[in-house]
Amino acid sequence: MITLFVIGIIVFTVKLIHFAIKAAWGITKGVLFVIGIPALLIVLFVAGLVSLAIPLLILALLAAFLWPVLKGIYRGKLYFLLRK
Repeated sequence: MITLFVIGIIVFTVKLIHFAIKAAWGITKGVLFVIGIPALLIVLFVAGLVSLAIPLLILALLAAFLWPVLKGIYRGKLYFLLRK
């Protein structure tokens, strides 16, 4: 009986750690996208690397606006709009 309890606690701990890592990764992606990319672009602009900052800004804007659309296409939400 105690063996089943120990196995259950181990499984619960592993699942809890897995959930914590997934949550932390999602928060990290959000923070880096909201704070990291603008900070990088500002630093590049201040440092005088405008020729590098402008293409990165364009890529970031394209990614921000096209990513939800592409996600919707693969989930079938926009399939009927594109089929016409």
